[in-house]
Amino acid sequence: MDKIILNVFKVISLILIALAVIFQVIVLVKGDDAVQNTNIIDNFITTSAFALGIAAILAIAFPIIFIGQNPKNALKLLAVLVGFVIIGFICYSIAGNSFSNVRLEELKTTENVSRMVGAGLYFTYIVGGGAILAIIFSSLAGLFK
Repeated sequence: MDKIILNVFKVISLILIALAVIFQVIVLVKGDDAVQNTNIIDNFITTSAFALGIAAILAIAFPIIFIGQNPKNALKLLAVLVGFVIIGFICYSIAGNSFSNVRLEELKTTENVSRMVGAGLYFTYIVGGGAILAIIFSSLAGLFK
């Protein structure tokens, strides 16, 4: 089964690479006329959207498949997701809006959007800091083994 999946992905990858090369050669041969021709650009965008769609589907499908194969990891994943939700609630609760109403109108945004952006920044800082601490801890733990 794994070999079939691997071969299918190799074929899809080769087709996408071939399409990209063909489109690039067309642009190089025709020059600026090809870039101004929207059909070539539309083909680039369609190919990119197709590749992105495949990547999105696989990014969702494979974790579900692997969780089904190993249910013990599902509990770990659930614990991590609950931790992220808790961190998200904490970040949202400490985030505030530091803009005046005039400034919010200039930015064409609302107080809630400003608060969500602040919460997203806090979340990024906390998770990024945790990742850096995990790297440092892992390096130090490796030294003492």
